[in-house]
Amino acid sequence: MEASSYHIGQRLSLKGQLCTIRYIGAVADKPGDWLGVEWDDPTRGKHDGTHDGVRYFECRNTSKSAASFLKSKQTWDRPRSFYQALREKYMPEHADTASEIVYFSSKRAEEVGFEKFAKRQAQLQGIHTIVLDYMQVHGEIFESERSAISETCGHVTELDLGSNLFESLDEIMALCALLPKLSRLTLDGNRFTVDSCQQDALSGVRSLSLSNTWLTWPEICTVATHFPNLTELLAAQNGLKRVGPDPMPKNLKRMVLSGNEFGTLNDLESLAQCERLEELLLKHCHVSMARTGERPLSETIRSIDLSHNRIVSWTFFNVLEEAYPNLKQLHVGGNPLYKDLKSAEGRALTAEDGYMLTIARLPRVEYLNYSKTTEKERLNAEVYYLSQVAAHLTNTPAEKASDVLREHPRWKELCDEYGEPTVANLRKEDQLDPGSLAARLVRIYFVLAAESLPDLSARTWTEEIPKSFNIYSVLGLVGKRLGIVPFELRLIWETGEEDPVGKAADYAGPEWWDSSDDECGPTSKLGEFVTRDVELVASTRAIGTYFEGREARVRVEANP
Repeated sequence: MEASSYHIGQRLSLKGQLCTIRYIGAVADKPGDWLGVEWDDPTRGKHDGTHDGVRYFECRNTSKSAASFLKSKQTWDRPRSFYQALREKYMPEHADTASEIVYFSSKRAEEVGFEKFAKRQAQLQGIHTIVLDYMQVHGEIFESERSAISETCGHVTELDLGSNLFESLDEIMALCALLPKLSRLTLDGNRFTVDSCQQDALSGVRSLSLSNTWLTWPEICTVATHFPNLTELLAAQNGLKRVGPDPMPKNLKRMVLSGNEFGTLNDLESLAQCERLEELLLKHCHVSMARTGERPLSETIRSIDLSHNRIVSWTFFNVLEEAYPNLKQLHVGGNPLYKDLKSAEGRALTAEDGYMLTIARLPRVEYLNYSKTTEKERLNAEVYYLSQVAAHLTNTPAEKASDVLREHPRWKELCDEYGEPTVANLRKEDQLDPGSLAARLVRIYFVLAAESLPDLSARTWTEEIPKSFNIYSVLGLVGKRLGIVPFELRLIWETGEEDPVGKAADYAGPEWWDSSDDECGPTSKLGEFVTRDVELVASTRAIGTYFEGREARVRVEANP
């Protein structure tokens, strides 16, 4: 083909690689006309539309390797009409009905060569889902195929046309108008224009996917308005940095914007116009902040997925419920904040600790990372959170205490509910308020016995445990940390106190004492002392009944 046979925006496929023509003409001093193409795969090209410092065209994708210059005489892959692709995939003329039978659970998959289609003589009646992605489907509909499409696809409710050769929204709308029962449309990976669409709106479509189309937000909204009854919109991986105030369908309940480039939740404040939006997915974006404003970002959103973003500070959660006052479900796994958690004392915290600290900051959230938060979990989380704030205050100069409390807006609320820790004297048990939170916790220093579990490298650790926990619960915590069945362990409380060695049963002599004994210590068996150890026997007895003080040292041994 000569260069004059091509046009800007034309979609082509070369050895299975899709591209869009962005430029036709001369390139520097190279002979002849060239085609400047943007590849759908942004790693396929050599540049971003420039050559020797001169820009010849712009790419939709921001990658530095999305473009190439190609000679016009190429052996392009053969494009297909929708009906040709449909027949080739689902209605082959020589279907081998005895081969390639695939089962998913108890149902046979509906795919090329299956006996079901052969018996129906290439009819698709009764089939509700059609997938024609990566089939080099172009937008032209031959008049001879219109009636055949309507007859064979009359029952289709879900259509996947991802990664094909459509050039305009008008082409797509004209095709979908032939599917009267269509309710779910997937256009992922296509590159098409949205201007001058003359087709009627499709009111039956409820779910539309425009992921990886690299449409701008105004263009996404333009496409969406052609489906006025949409309840679900997917627009992931489009390089979006901000959501504008462009009109959207009023019935949207679920929106997927994962894989875009939002830096703060305020970049999505225009979604407040979607008065029925309940679920928002923002996985793998760049979100790190949530700024407060005069009004909430959305009063209807109940579920947000912020997993694998760039959240690094607990202050993010302080304003989250202010931004979304009806938030009930939250997903935040995979954020940097949880990768290197430290307590107020500087010790490493576990993922479970991070879960508790998150729950404590969000009083209205009912599900965190797909897990239902029980009343007991919330109580434990909030008590633990208070203890961490108290420890932080203990290590903070008095004049900076107000700065610390500004980072913890729930402090007063939780103190009213559980009692305020006596911060200045946290480490002095004789001055603790018996009704304070600190008085309800005991700090236990666990030490693995030298001869027990030699394969474990971590020999000591510290836990703050409510005094109301029984010994079964404490054994469970230790067993979980060590990866050992709790009943294979013994807990020995090292009291630090000494008892005199008992006398022989037949000894009847006098008790000897000398003033030098106080200085020199015991010198005979009769004067020897031994350290008193107490085994914490597995039972329902509360651990607080053993310890009078704030701290204790417990040795962990293997149960013989």
